[in-house]
Amino acid sequence: MAYLAKLGAQVDELIAAVSAASGQGDHDGVQISRDAVIRVLRQNTFPRTNQFEVEEYLDGFEERFSVAGRDGLATALGERRRALQAKSTRWTPEILQLLLELSDQPVKKSRLEDLELLRPCDQAPELTLRWDEIAEEDGWGADRALWKTINYAETSDDEEYGDAQSESSESDDTSLSSHDARHERSAQDLLLPDPDTAILEPVHQSQAWRYEETTKDPNGRPLKLSITEFQVLREALFMLQGLKNNLFNAQCEPAVKYQMSSTSWHTFSALLDSISESGYQIFTLRRFLATSGDTTPLQQVFRDSIRQRLLSFDRHVSTIQARFIDIKQDTPVSVIAVMEELKPAIKPMYALSRIVQKLTAEQYAYAFRYLELLFDAVCTAQLEGDDNVHRYLGDMFFQCFDLYLRPIRKWMAEGDLIPGDKSFFVSASAAEVPPNKIWERKYKLRRTKQGVLHAPNFLRPAVSRIFTTGKSIVVLKRLGKYQRRDNSWDVAEPPLTFAAVCPRGSELAPFSELFNNAFDIWMKSRHHTASATLQRILFDSCGLWTSLDALQHLHLMADGSCADAFTFPIFEYLDNLNPSWRDRFTLAEFAREAFGTRLDQTLVSAVVEIGSEPDDVAARQSVRIGLSKIKLRYRLSWPVQLVISGESLTAYDALFTLLLQVRRAVYALNRNRILNELSDVARTDEAPLYYTLRSRLLWFCTTFHTYLTSLVLAPSISAMQDDLRTADDVDAMIRAHGTFCKRLIEEACLGAKLEPIRECILDLFDLAVKLEDGRRGEAARLLASMNETSRLSLMSSPQRHDPLRQPRRGVYVSEAEQAEAEMTFIDAEDTELAVEQGDTYLDLLQSIGADFDRYLRFIIGGLKGVARASSGAAAGKWDMLAEMLETGMRDQRAG
Repeated sequence: MAYLAKLGAQVDELIAAVSAASGQGDHDGVQISRDAVIRVLRQNTFPRTNQFEVEEYLDGFEERFSVAGRDGLATALGERRRALQAKSTRWTPEILQLLLELSDQPVKKSRLEDLELLRPCDQAPELTLRWDEIAEEDGWGADRALWKTINYAETSDDEEYGDAQSESSESDDTSLSSHDARHERSAQDLLLPDPDTAILEPVHQSQAWRYEETTKDPNGRPLKLSITEFQVLREALFMLQGLKNNLFNAQCEPAVKYQMSSTSWHTFSALLDSISESGYQIFTLRRFLATSGDTTPLQQVFRDSIRQRLLSFDRHVSTIQARFIDIKQDTPVSVIAVMEELKPAIKPMYALSRIVQKLTAEQYAYAFRYLELLFDAVCTAQLEGDDNVHRYLGDMFFQCFDLYLRPIRKWMAEGDLIPGDKSFFVSASAAEVPPNKIWERKYKLRRTKQGVLHAPNFLRPAVSRIFTTGKSIVVLKRLGKYQRRDNSWDVAEPPLTFAAVCPRGSELAPFSELFNNAFDIWMKSRHHTASATLQRILFDSCGLWTSLDALQHLHLMADGSCADAFTFPIFEYLDNLNPSWRDRFTLAEFAREAFGTRLDQTLVSAVVEIGSEPDDVAARQSVRIGLSKIKLRYRLSWPVQLVISGESLTAYDALFTLLLQVRRAVYALNRNRILNELSDVARTDEAPLYYTLRSRLLWFCTTFHTYLTSLVLAPSISAMQDDLRTADDVDAMIRAHGTFCKRLIEEACLGAKLEPIRECILDLFDLAVKLEDGRRGEAARLLASMNETSRLSLMSSPQRHDPLRQPRRGVYVSEAEQAEAEMTFIDAEDTELAVEQGDTYLDLLQSIGADFDRYLRFIIGGLKGVARASSGAAAGKWDMLAEMLETGMRDQRAG
């Protein structure tokens, strides 16, 4: 509130001063002005200049002068900075900031001798002589007669008239006087009559043919008016210059009533048609300039370029006219010779006229359309072998293209767009986007309704690199790593002129190829600097390698021991029907404890995507239901998210779920140790079949897990790291990481094409869980039977039963024994359910064996079929997996 009160008082004082100076006293207007000024000042987004930043820049300049060997400049700058400190004001930082903004390469262009011009002159200034001093000295300043009107007439009457007029002008009487009615002189009275009119007679005679009327022959046909070849030449040159003449009309069509003497009509008509055709091409250009066209800068530079070439052509025609006006010697007059002399200057006009005609014929031509037409015309002229037209149009193309380069240069150098420029192919979104979406959503490439890129067709191959360079500058600015005044950004760009792009000796090289090479060099001068800087910052400062390594450990389970430490507690809770397996805080704690030595624990979190209350029993019995809902999250910085997109994280989640399902099946099969088996269960008739199925399922799970880790993950990760190191820019890094994720999805059988095969693989994992559930159920049944037999034997014994004796509580040696006992009760429930369904343990094992064979054959056949129908690296990996499974199945049968 104190700030607003102070601001309001200052605004009132300002408005009062302005109102007093202008003489305005409107109270309502003053109040409106006051509110407007306060609103503008409150919303001011331009704070004071940072004086420390200005000092830092000046220190940098002083150091740079010394490094560049210009110690004199460094010393002079230091002395003046110290002298300025004694006279510093509150606006000194702003003044120094303005001088810094106005500076242009001071290290190269500053000269020590220029400082001498700032020193005050030691000599006393010369005295100046003024007219009022001269008048006062000579005394003629007080002489009023000096300013009287002087009449230069010959007679005394005129003198009297002048004196009377002077006296009347000095008189204070404002009434009408008698001399006002006299005749007043006009400009017509000052014209002197020319007594010799014969001088103009030859001029009238030379132009008389223009006003002659045509006569008719006895048959009524009009006769041609005979004119000389000199007159034809003069009229033709007038027409080429766009001037009015009698031989050609405004549309450069020849008049049919004239005929050159001593020339047949057909010959003369053919000559006029040839001249008319040339004149019409030039007339097309003049008409294009006369029409009010588009006022965009691109159109203006095109029109100005045409105007310059027409002016040059008119000067050339004027030099020819001068030869026939001021004739010093005998000069033959030949229209054909003059037109042949003008042919090199007129021929490029033909090509330029065709460009203008095409441009005007298109109803909604975009601003840079003429650049495409010029580019095509230059290529066509080169193919035709016309070096004159090729060079003429090439110079014009680069002259116009230089203006189109301005938004490109600004975008690639500063990451900024010119406001309101609709011709540039980059557009910015008006809505604010989060920092991690700047690269993807803030800027877009303009496209037409047909989806065509809104850029000249000869530039489209380079648009992506231009787009990437500008976005790199934007990200560097957002990171605070971009300094415009740094010498590393002041890259000397190679010239883009016709002489530089098409030097002598390159006439046989296609113009399009020469232009592409030159423009590629021009882009690399800016593209490489910005892209290399941003890549280095992403790797070194933003921790891209660290984030990728963390994702590989969390989602791809690169460290098996850490993965076991994370997954085993989850599987144990799942087997015990402990709901903590789906608690995100518990899962996050498991992940932090397991992967704490590999990554930053504070960035790890867990998510369980379960909409309703899950069925823990169903989740324990199938790898599909519960494990697919568990997700791990690693918090990435927003610069890293430019490379690792949300779509890529979805691929990481899919791989994490698949690896979790594989480990769940292996955990279920390995939990029952052979040495821990009860002797009664091990001696049952179903034991050989159980161990056979267990070994086959364990072989399949380990084979598939080996395929994922050795043939899919390890080579892909290595290739991705190499691609990131050799990437040219951030877009290439994004493509490399995106390709890596897509390759993982395809090779790991997670793509849509292999969905039936993936479902069959998950069925095999479920068979492993089902096998172990059946074994535990059978063990629980045998244990219950043994307990029942023991109970009946005790009841039939002669020992008396003491009703006061407390029943024995279970005493467990370890937590594992207690968990096994708890699982016995759970397995007993599963056994009762199996008994109710009428399935015996043998039936269960036989069903699992049949399903295993059927699923395995389907997987092998499906992988081979899809591999044959596909191409690429993924197809080869599928075929290798099929061979591994087929070989293992063959070995098992042989064994």
